[in-house]
Amino acid sequence: MKQEFDFDLPLKRYFLKPVADDLSDRGISCLDDLLDRMYENPNGWWKELGLSKSRANGIISWMHARRNVGLELPDTVRKKAEDLGKRFYKNEEIEEVGGALWHDLILDRSGKRILGQPQKPNSEVQPLEHLSVPPQFDGSNGSNRGDKSECALDVDSDKEAVTLWLKAKATNANTLNAYRREGERFLLWCLLEKHIPLSSAKISECSDYLTWLQMLGRTDEQMWSQRWLQPQTVWLGPKNIPRDSRDWRPFNCALSFSSRKAASTIVRQLFTFLHKTGYLRFNPFDQISSKVQLLPGEGKPKEFADRSLTKEQWEEIEEYLDKQPDDILKARLKVMLLLGKGLGMRASEMLNARCGWIQIARYGQNEELVIDIVGKGDKERRLPISEAQERIINDYLAYRRRPLLLEEEGRDIPILASLRPGSKGAASEGLSRSGLYLILQKFLEEVAAALHKERPRDSAKLRASSLHWLRHTFAVTSLEVMPVNVVQNALGHASVNTTTKYIAPDQEEILESFKRLEKNQ
Repeated sequence: MKQEFDFDLPLKRYFLKPVADDLSDRGISCLDDLLDRMYENPNGWWKELGLSKSRANGIISWMHARRNVGLELPDTVRKKAEDLGKRFYKNEEIEEVGGALWHDLILDRSGKRILGQPQKPNSEVQPLEHLSVPPQFDGSNGSNRGDKSECALDVDSDKEAVTLWLKAKATNANTLNAYRREGERFLLWCLLEKHIPLSSAKISECSDYLTWLQMLGRTDEQMWSQRWLQPQTVWLGPKNIPRDSRDWRPFNCALSFSSRKAASTIVRQLFTFLHKTGYLRFNPFDQISSKVQLLPGEGKPKEFADRSLTKEQWEEIEEYLDKQPDDILKARLKVMLLLGKGLGMRASEMLNARCGWIQIARYGQNEELVIDIVGKGDKERRLPISEAQERIINDYLAYRRRPLLLEEEGRDIPILASLRPGSKGAASEGLSRSGLYLILQKFLEEVAAALHKERPRDSAKLRASSLHWLRHTFAVTSLEVMPVNVVQNALGHASVNTTTKYIAPDQEEILESFKRLEKNQ
């Protein structure tokens, strides 16, 4: 079905800011006003408004290019627009007037460009791999572009530069997801909120972006529309939507302090890379404070130890799981909990884990079953596997009808798998990241619901928990019985300072002291 323009939207939704402001100053506030002038005076509308000939040519060329989506020009104006596209008019100046519209920036499923602004401007926003940026916004002539002859990147556009940054810096799936998320968010924001290429962003735009991140999802629409161009619904959507879905959005909620800090850090790293490689002349973020403000009501970010489960809470999880029917779902959950809380594995490590990681190793005269975990930066760490843990994994493999641990034909089989067999054999049946998160989140919510009446505090804690809390719980529990350097190695931390974040003896001492004070009062 043909998409229609919303003729009553402010012109800044369609035209570049200088053009929209100029028309607004002349009493033209929307496309409907502009078309009225054209129909009233087809030959002299632009002179009547006091526009330059090049700007008038740009406006009618832009509108004529969208004639198939509801923009119908008067015959005289239409003929002029058609003539401007002919070769003998090539010397007549045509100003670039159009802003980056949603459909100017995306490809449909067949790969053809779609033009036009739909009535719901958020109906087609797409991720990095589906962007088809118009030449005037692709960054090939960005105002902050460095000398191309001295640039170390063999690219012409901002999208290509961001893609090459991901290839150079995102060394594993976890880093790739985080870097791509923040890179495409900023690229989209420049195009659709500021109507500029990323490589034209200066200090004012970069500073605005950090403020925009603070306000997104926290501001009522009336106040939001006074400050920002696109409504919040353009940017916000449901969680865990596939990237090729039409329901995908760059954000799914207001960003927490830690998420805003990560966003700021990663975008700064992107600009540092682009500046050092010569793609950009300067890095505007160098002149902007890196401090991320706490917003009212956020409070101090939780310590690592606060994002872990107590012994009693963990026992409640195990008791609930034991009561579930013995089937492949229960077996898979047991393995998830084992890998996360029992071995302290990261999500990426759990997804990448293969049965071949588990083998027999010799220590002196003894042989032990171990798992060689491949972590960040392809660094390996070795942890022991107990007989009970071995049985849990083998029981799960038996449900899947796969070879048991240590059998040669099962070395490449993922330890965690989707319920659907892999279409390319057992080695391809691994679980997705979103699948892993959703399965565990659903289970923890079920446990929380079961505890709601009798243990409301524990229920609230479980509802707030997530996959990474398993690793936090492993760390806090391990530090109670192991030296910190041993726990550092078990977690795969490059620095012992990271490991010590799980230790909060001063907070515990304060708590106990206040309890003693209360008794004495």
